Amino acid sequence: MNVYAYYNYRKYLQDYYDYRKSVQRYFSYRSFAKKAGYSSSGLYLDLIRGRKSLTQQMIPKFIEALGLNEREGRYFTLMVDFTHATTASSKQQIFDQMSALLPRTIKNLTKNQQEYYSKWYYVVAREALAVLKINDKNIQELALFLNPKITLPQAKQTIQLLLNLGLIELGEDGFYHSVNKAITNGSEIAPLFVHQFQKQMIDLGKDALDHYSTERRNVSCMTMSVSAQGLERIISKIDLFRKEIVDIVRSDEGESMVCELNIQFFPLSKEKMNLPPETDAEGGEDEVC
Repeated sequence: MNVYAYYNYRKYLQDYYDYRKSVQRYFSYRSFAKKAGYSSSGLYLDLIRGRKSLTQQMIPKFIEALGLNEREGRYFTLMVDFTHATTASSKQQIFDQMSALLPRTIKNLTKNQQEYYSKWYYVVAREALAVLKINDKNIQELALFLNPKITLPQAKQTIQLLLNLGLIELGEDGFYHSVNKAITNGSEIAPLFVHQFQKQMIDLGKDALDHYSTERRNVSCMTMSVSAQGLERIISKIDLFRKEIVDIVRSDEGESMVCELNIQFFPLSKEKMNLPPETDAEGGEDEVC
């Protein structure tokens, strides 16, 4: 059980119980309660279902019963605080502390790997390898799996490129796998490559309106007037939402498809500047981009 794969301690406790039960037949809520030093065998289930919450006094006993080391224990403690937090600002502050404890499992791409962002299907194909069992004999299956589908030559060229960039490898089971579960563009990748990739994904998002029913997609628009402070708060809220999506993805199992999430929030006007009264009287209001 990897505690760093979670942001919600209730979900972690649920998965921990399921895992322990699968490998140790006689594991139970009662046996965990005895190990953690509390009397109620129903407390664990109450925590999972949200009927009760972990207190600061209970956390050390749970850390010991869960077998977490010091660093994992600190992460678990923060995870409890994150789950209980009620405001976006407090969640963000706790999340930053949690992120500092995460193992370095995300691969930063280098300048030599920036071609990865030159075609949308390079990125999607790499993610598809977590769903499909692909080798040199069935690459056609990869080509047909993507939507929009790509050609067999494009699929073959994609696999070869990902191999050359060191982003995938041929596993001992005879199928291709990603070398790193999660990657990011990092600071070495030219913004041009990333921006071109984002434009491709936005175009695919437009096509999704015609290709998928509302049960398979979620596309909506909001047009609003906000202050500069309101704009900053919304951007912060979007950042927090993206991190919560990461929480879902990292703890997800049994992947069956590849999806894309595009978040767009941008000005549709210039920004009105509030000038001093005397300046306003002389020349009227000014506007800048």
